[in-house]
Amino acid sequence: MNIAIFTTFTNPEPSYSLNIVVMDQIKMLLRHNYKPVVIAIDGFKPTGVYEEVEIKTIPNVTIGNDGVLPDNYQDKVNSTEEILKGHLMDIDICITHDIIYQSAHLIYNVASRNISKDMTKLKWLHWIHSVTKPRIMCNVDGINNVINQPFPNSHICYPNAFDISRVASDYKLPESKVKHIPHPIDIPEYFGFSDLSKRFVDKYNILQADVIMVYPLRLDRGKQPEVNIKIISAIKNIGKSVRLIFMDFHSTGGDKVVFRKELRDLATSKGLSDYEVIFMSEFDPALRLESPRGMVKDMMSISNVFVLPSKSETYSLITQEAAVLGNFIVLNYDFPPMQSIFGYEPKYFKFSSIMDIMSGEVYEGSFTETKYHDENKYFDNIARSILSEVLTNRIVLLRDRLRKTRNLDYVFINYMEPVFNL
Repeated sequence: MNIAIFTTFTNPEPSYSLNIVVMDQIKMLLRHNYKPVVIAIDGFKPTGVYEEVEIKTIPNVTIGNDGVLPDNYQDKVNSTEEILKGHLMDIDICITHDIIYQSAHLIYNVASRNISKDMTKLKWLHWIHSVTKPRIMCNVDGINNVINQPFPNSHICYPNAFDISRVASDYKLPESKVKHIPHPIDIPEYFGFSDLSKRFVDKYNILQADVIMVYPLRLDRGKQPEVNIKIISAIKNIGKSVRLIFMDFHSTGGDKVVFRKELRDLATSKGLSDYEVIFMSEFDPALRLESPRGMVKDMMSISNVFVLPSKSETYSLITQEAAVLGNFIVLNYDFPPMQSIFGYEPKYFKFSSIMDIMSGEVYEGSFTETKYHDENKYFDNIARSILSEVLTNRIVLLRDRLRKTRNLDYVFINYMEPVFNL
């Protein structure tokens, strides 16, 4: 399908909310292999995502918000109609923004309606960006009869479902002609992700997972990343979609390479795919040397669970960063310094350590070794404890639901694209 987005923008204002909506629509279309045309006002200078699409322009015939038309309005309607018709000649769907709502856009409104009578195969999707009734104050003979009628071959798209009946009534339409399409948020762009992080998130479809766990580490055995695998496996077995991301930097040789293979084999034995347990070094070999700190922040800003089962730490900057970024924290009860650093808010479970937990001493040959009577049940209990927190905390619940259902791909696939085929 050939799609046009019809705006009355004179420039791409970065802080204008309607401009953000249009830019996100362009991104959604481009991500799903459409090549949209954007219609804007003469003099529009594209920046950002607008530079990736064809821009066509029309004269500025905006009038005042009072809807008072100039004496030569019919000439303006005719000239606008002629130019607009040329822009839409090869278009299957025209998306408009507030064209049928704002009184200031009456000339565009009338010109578009005239075009719809001749170009009967052209579908129109009208985005409305206000909850108030359309302010039509035009008293010119004949105009009110045109603009107060349903727009031919069109649907109205509205960002909340609650108002559908009211919008349908205002525009004299059946409710089936008003479609709920929420506004998305480009999460990686909003958080300022690097291009590398964006590619990673896209490749592994990270945003759609129920539980996202990130562990930046060298692949030293004392870090016990096998614990994370066992926990994420137990969470998956409860029925949740998962992503465990090992940011395995400084792990290019010796036992670290052997250990990576052991961890991958463990994940496979637990029924976890390469998309569910991910090693950054497998995504990009250069990341075996170093995972950029900014990339750690990127991943932790969308993750929701952080588990540090390490046997020994002097502090833990990554735990601190994960907590500041809103992750639910799970730490090693068998290593008491963690409790002194991070307090009572995290959950603590026994994962063994180099410290004699009874005496508090650390010396050569000392350790606390935790053995599990039923390991599978133990990690199932940890998984359920994590989910009881993640699935009952309202802040986390809303954050995760919006991450999964308001990202660009979800909104496009589940809301926007289906309307194209009506």
